[in-house]
Amino acid sequence: MNKTRKVSRNRPIPEAFRGKVYLDPTYDPAFKELFDSEDALRDFLDGVLDLEGDDKIKTLRFSFDKAVLFRVPQRSKVVFDIFATTGSGRFLNVEMQRLENDFFVDRTILYKAFLVIKGRKEMEISPEFKALTPEQQRYRRYLLPETISIWICDFDLPDAKGEYRDEWALYSRHAVREGKTVPLSGKNRYIFLSIPNFTKSADEVDCAADVWLYLLNHARDGGELPDFGSGIVEDALERIRVENADDELLQAQELNMTTKEDYESWMAGKVIKARAEGEIVGESRGKAEAEKKASDRTAKRIDYLRSMGVSEEIIAGAAAIE
Repeated sequence: MNKTRKVSRNRPIPEAFRGKVYLDPTYDPAFKELFDSEDALRDFLDGVLDLEGDDKIKTLRFSFDKAVLFRVPQRSKVVFDIFATTGSGRFLNVEMQRLENDFFVDRTILYKAFLVIKGRKEMEISPEFKALTPEQQRYRRYLLPETISIWICDFDLPDAKGEYRDEWALYSRHAVREGKTVPLSGKNRYIFLSIPNFTKSADEVDCAADVWLYLLNHARDGGELPDFGSGIVEDALERIRVENADDELLQAQELNMTTKEDYESWMAGKVIKARAEGEIVGESRGKAEAEKKASDRTAKRIDYLRSMGVSEEIIAGAAAIE
């Protein structure tokens, strides 16, 4: 079942990846390669959602870097790392988040709002909804599909310190006070997974969710990983194996070590904190230091690309990522 990719590589493997068996899937390019298979993503989602037997996802459509645009009234956009739709009408986004920032919770809520609206709009144009009579459609004007946001975090979870899994939902304060912890709606779920807090050994892995968390946590260690007897996992590992990666994937992996969005969000939090504490001088110094680090990182990448014979036009585009 092994489906080793056809490699197109005209340059040596970059120094950053030598001695490594796999690309680190907590970075965007390798993350997409790991889950670039309906079987792999379905196996991951079945595991994370605890779906078994007839409840397992039967059909799945997905896309990477799905931009969702709305005018509310200004033009707004979010980009989902993975946007997926199941045959049962469930909508999901899966996000890989390497860096913690002060607006992380706000960001998850904003993304979920866009996912709910996107799901509702998709539901309205589905054949099943269009087949309803106008009266039936009006009756369902407030009906929402099930939406699930899954955030894979390379840091501790906001309110579950030390735990590797947490879930949020909408609860009644009164019901919780009375000891009833059933969500008001089972259609609105947030699932958070902390990679560094997943400490199970390979022998302790006992479900599909554990398997994928183990891979995400240990692919960056440098050595071979077990496939846990799964052809799906074997194929996924082959997709991120360094020796199977072509020039395009290796270059993308290097250039996407830190995303612009994560960096800007992190900096915004630092600036607001500095202002709130009246540390204007510290703010300026922090900005200068951050800008210098960004400049140094860009220069290093440019030098590397030139050493690999990349054209100046492509280098200019790569530098703009910073």
